[in-house]
Amino acid sequence: MSKTNSIIIGFLFWVPLLFSQTTIKGKVVVKDQSAEGIHVLNLVSEKATITNEKGEFSIEANEDDLLVFSAVHLDYWRKSISANDIKNGFIEVEMTMKEQKLEEVVLTEYTKINAQDLGIINYKPKEYTPAERKLRPAKMTKTDWIGVLTGKIPLDPLLYWVTGRTKILKGELEIEKKELLLKKLNEWYENEFYTNQLNIPEEYINGFKVFTIYDDEFINYLKTNDTVNGSLCISKLANEFLTYLTSDE
Repeated sequence: MSKTNSIIIGFLFWVPLLFSQTTIKGKVVVKDQSAEGIHVLNLVSEKATITNEKGEFSIEANEDDLLVFSAVHLDYWRKSISANDIKNGFIEVEMTMKEQKLEEVVLTEYTKINAQDLGIINYKPKEYTPAERKLRPAKMTKTDWIGVLTGKIPLDPLLYWVTGRTKILKGELEIEKKELLLKKLNEWYENEFYTNQLNIPEEYINGFKVFTIYDDEFINYLKTNDTVNGSLCISKLANEFLTYLTSDE
């Protein structure tokens, strides 16, 4: 075999190793709470996963990749993958519960209110997204609960629960919600806005977009189409994101 052929064959074996990623296993720990259903996102590769009932997960990552961990009831957390993490093939992350602040609630008693006053007769039918429509058969309706009392067990919700399909569809619904937020965000700004105004490196634009739709304040501005406050908020998120990129941990 010639020297040239040997070099070519060696290169073909070397290239996949250069671009391959390591699968890292991990576990999220939450004191006195379940760690199931926590979103784990690699901001560099944009790959994501969700923790199981034990808080365990696995995800592909390279050294210096930034993982973010988020859940509605938990404080946002991040983890930069180090060389030791790659070597050990395992990481453990401890997350904390969000502080719940309850606003004042005023209860008003209405003793003479009917279906027409509530608008039940002339209401606008609810519009369902594709993921919501898939999940509808898994939900127990008022009629289903009445049937249970009379000994009639609804088959669809039971089958969905037994087969684990309900849990899968709920996960798909959460993903769909994030996709709809990304679609709305893409309608707000062109890619030049991120590079020219926010100084986000071009290769990290998509990762930054995903980063923003896990921020509760910015999500609210997106949903209400408040572009003024949304622009102020995304500028603060950009500074935070750039700090993460330049930090070791």
